[in-house]
Amino acid sequence: MDAILLAGGYATRLYPLTLNRPKALLPVGGRPILDHLVDVLDACGEIARMFLVTNSKFAVHFSHWAAARGPGKPFSIVDDGTASNETRLGAIGDIQFVLDRAEVDTKDGLYVLGTDNLARFDITEIIRLSRSRKADAIFACHTKDLGRLRRMGVAVVDETGRVTDFEEKPQNPKSDLCVPPFYAYTAPSVGLIWRYLKEGNNPDAPGHLVAWMIRHKPVYACVAPEPTYDIGTVESYEEVRRTFGDRS
Repeated sequence: MDAILLAGGYATRLYPLTLNRPKALLPVGGRPILDHLVDVLDACGEIARMFLVTNSKFAVHFSHWAAARGPGKPFSIVDDGTASNETRLGAIGDIQFVLDRAEVDTKDGLYVLGTDNLARFDITEIIRLSRSRKADAIFACHTKDLGRLRRMGVAVVDETGRVTDFEEKPQNPKSDLCVPPFYAYTAPSVGLIWRYLKEGNNPDAPGHLVAWMIRHKPVYACVAPEPTYDIGTVESYEEVRRTFGDRS
């Protein structure tokens, strides 16, 4: 299974930290956020290759990171050609951009993940869930933090773990299950992404695709014990740095 890492945004809520550096390369625990994610994918036997999609502004930053990365699984940088927050393709648009222009092998499905969340759980566990269920899989994490729920996707699941309702960034969440950006899609589902976009659906936050998918096919949730470290604002970034022992 190949993986697409989403890094096409401009992280305007983190200005001025991300004016000239992509969010995924901000340091946490003495290393870029991206390092922590790629380490897990490098160690996962289910992942064959990685494709990081970004924009023209930050493509060179990621190219320099990749050049200095050292040994690991094949890693490609894909520039989506946008140069501003106003012209961005959106996360789902970026997924299709990579599928159209890179040699992504989707016969065994596709792993899609954001690059702005650090997990306290095994982010590859949903691949095993997807395999066993022969269906798409996501993570869901219990939280009582209303602000977090309003910033992320929120899922409702039944007793079998199947997602029965999903809403991206709801003002009135229907459950306490927030959904961080980690998704394992089956090959048939990957083939439906173009249809989602062709219908004129929201191309931005990747959770919108989950909300659409559950209306067409089963999607299952792996309920993780703790929420991720969500790096969305300057304040949340500084809190994560303190957690990892970084000095100011």
